[in-house]
Amino acid sequence: MPTHAELAAKLLSDAADFFRTLGDQNQPLKAQMDENANVFEQMAAMLLQDPQGELNGASYGELAGKLLKDAATFFRTLAQENEPLKEQMEENANVYDQIGDLVMGNPLGVLN
Repeated sequence: MPTHAELAAKLLSDAADFFRTLGDQNQPLKAQMDENANVFEQMAAMLLQDPQGELNGASYGELAGKLLKDAATFFRTLAQENEPLKEQMEENANVYDQIGDLVMGNPLGVLN
């Protein structure tokens, strides 16, 4: 069973891929989306390397959880603006919120 940290890292990587694709399809957003992708990829790598690590007094779990919740907010915004994607984006947002809470509370826990 994957740990909360492993699930969070996978979602962070998936979000990074999504941001890059979005940037590639929308030139005015490209720089911001690439920057977001880089941050999410770095956090995923740090979380996998040391699930209980810290950066500037915040645990990797807390930082990853905040990024996942930011992604959830972003997905919900997209859902509101894009009816064909609404259901999928809402589902993604809910998963990102749930895993964000789990990794913040216990990075080494596993889903039961």
